[in-house]
Amino acid sequence: MAAKTQILVLGATGGSIVIELLKAKDHPYILSALVRRPEQVDKLKDVGVKSILFKGLDDVDAIRNAAKDHDIIIAAASARNANSAKACLEGLAERKRNHGKEVHYIHISGTSMIGDWPETGERIDTSIHSDIDEDIYVTERDHAESHSPVRAVDQLVVNTGEKENVKTYIIPGPLIWLFTEGFGQVHMMVQLALKKRHAVHIGSGSGIWNRVHILDLTKLFSLIVNNIISNKEIPSGKTGYYFAENGFQTWHSIAAGIGWTGYEIGVIDTPAVANISLEEVADEFFGGDTRDAEGVLASNSRTKADRARQVLGWKPTYGDEAWIQEIKEVVTTMSKESGKDHSFR
Repeated sequence: MAAKTQILVLGATGGSIVIELLKAKDHPYILSALVRRPEQVDKLKDVGVKSILFKGLDDVDAIRNAAKDHDIIIAAASARNANSAKACLEGLAERKRNHGKEVHYIHISGTSMIGDWPETGERIDTSIHSDIDEDIYVTERDHAESHSPVRAVDQLVVNTGEKENVKTYIIPGPLIWLFTEGFGQVHMMVQLALKKRHAVHIGSGSGIWNRVHILDLTKLFSLIVNNIISNKEIPSGKTGYYFAENGFQTWHSIAAGIGWTGYEIGVIDTPAVANISLEEVADEFFGGDTRDAEGVLASNSRTKADRARQVLGWKPTYGDEAWIQEIKEVVTTMSKESGKDHSFR
């Protein structure tokens, strides 16, 4: 009997990716997860996942040591941490040198990597980017703007993967939702609305982003894993970008939904939406970085998940009705919290 594939997950505490992978009956892999806190160990053990303690994403020695004992790494903890990505790839490369098996690195990214800068006017891009019709690697590489921590890490992943003979797959997430107890763009906008007693967006609020439900996103991760384990050749490296989207919205439409819900339950004073400056949002969530504030909460970032649908057969299921309900649930949940900060991380 062939040895089971060893899979390491970073960012497993939310549970969604692990749960999706565990759904498969008699799955041909063993799951491990890097965790920061001892109390997480028993929780994962109960569902059959081995825990490896580490200090965080900059604990590169622990990450590298864990990586060298695994065949596939799913890095879903951060799109921006270059140190952890590099450590994963170096560990996988050692695994391949020692055992000769193909090794694979699946990396969560973010579609801010193709986002524009409409408020400062540096560049406006309302086009829809296809991961099949367009060379996304080249688009990232040749962007004139220097600021994009996400894009820089993506390039490091692809280039290091090529150098170290590690197959890489990048999943640039748009606005990811079903985070009623988490964080994200909607949570930041709700936090501002509750603080100001009215909903807000930066500038005109006309920027458009796609969105994807986290459970649809985890299905995409699972499809890539299953194709790898089945020894099916799927695009990787410079062609291994897999967008994920099922729907879109403007920043204004999010703010309007927050406004009406907040007004209806009595936690804000008016359903009307007001403008807010880049500077104020940057100070609230991004340590004063207006560039980051614009990219995350004011830009256009429009994508088309052609590769996931056409190559992998990905079929997202959560649509507009569930999205509208999500905004209502986030507003309601956060209005009951006390002092919880949803700053970007």
